[in-house]
Amino acid sequence: MSDAAPPLPAPIATRPFPLLNALGWLAILLVLAFCFYPGYHYADDTYWLKLYSRYMALALFALSVDLVWGYTGLLSLGQGLYFGLGVYMVGYSLKLQKAAQLADKPLVAAPDMAMPDFMEFQGRLPGVPGWIAPLIDIRLALVMAVLLPTVVAAVFGMAAFGRRIKGVYFSLITQALLLAVYLLVRNQLPYTGGVVGMPGLAKLTLFDHQFVGTDLYYLITTTLVVCFLGCALLMRSKFGKVLTAIRDSEYRVLALGYNTAAYKTFIFAVAGGIAGLAGALYVSALGTAGPDRFEIGFSIEVVILVAVGGRGTLIGAVIGAVLVNLANTYFNNEAKQAWPIILGSLFIIVVVFMPDGIVGQVKKIALWVKHLLRDRKSLAA
Repeated sequence: MSDAAPPLPAPIATRPFPLLNALGWLAILLVLAFCFYPGYHYADDTYWLKLYSRYMALALFALSVDLVWGYTGLLSLGQGLYFGLGVYMVGYSLKLQKAAQLADKPLVAAPDMAMPDFMEFQGRLPGVPGWIAPLIDIRLALVMAVLLPTVVAAVFGMAAFGRRIKGVYFSLITQALLLAVYLLVRNQLPYTGGVVGMPGLAKLTLFDHQFVGTDLYYLITTTLVVCFLGCALLMRSKFGKVLTAIRDSEYRVLALGYNTAAYKTFIFAVAGGIAGLAGALYVSALGTAGPDRFEIGFSIEVVILVAVGGRGTLIGAVIGAVLVNLANTYFNNEAKQAWPIILGSLFIIVVVFMPDGIVGQVKKIALWVKHLLRDRKSLAA
């Protein structure tokens, strides 16, 4: 038997502390599980159920913003472009279906298919344009609601990141592109409904089942949870670690031989597709589509949702979206004119006093407790 002394234990400060990690994941799962609760609690309350359905769709949109801003450091002030494309793809489908139902015609694309009211206003269009007519098939519309924003985001990403555009210049370009599309949609009444948009949409029907009430809420929430888990797995992979490295120091990542433009383009395209999906679900819950989803203020507001919840956390995007929108609903009911001031003040408070958002503050408290416990163990040893 050897007389050598046993090796000294590793310093307590360097030992893993799996309990906090487990508690963190447990808290995330509880938040995701709680997202389903309003569907049960407000099952008979049409007003609040519709509001929470929209909150969940906006939480999915905030998730896409967190991917590009929180994890990659790309502050896009025009993410509403991809959300709005998803809104209009499904909006066209539901509007064409409504027109067909009123005219007692089949839900298929045909030369004599029923026209929405804004298309036949003052006889501006002789028929439904060929690029809009196929969207009466909701399955095609949903595919296009994801595919079109993904392609547009990928093309924009290749053009912007290939030229090393970043920082404030990137933010301004995304904002300018959004403004151009907003003016185009707003001024093309025969094709988009103009300022009024497309009110009075049909209910979302998939696989011969009409999604209304709790069914629609659970559809949106399930989509949110699935996308959240997919994004979480992506961010925990090597790909996600490269993205965070690009956010922290892109030049070092370039020096290691990585094509940072390709990484940023890919995640920007993924975020665009998620934003389009969020728009498709949002318009299904709202029942109307309009150019207001392309407004710059809307995109900036979603950035604030992510900042309040905690950027670079994913779950912070969900929490911020629900809490801020709840506050929005309350103040719009009590003092509508005060909400823009409150929202701006909230953003300033978060930037100055809580730069990591709500989730970031919780993490700081957890780390403080972790170090306190380790210090106590060290003193006891």
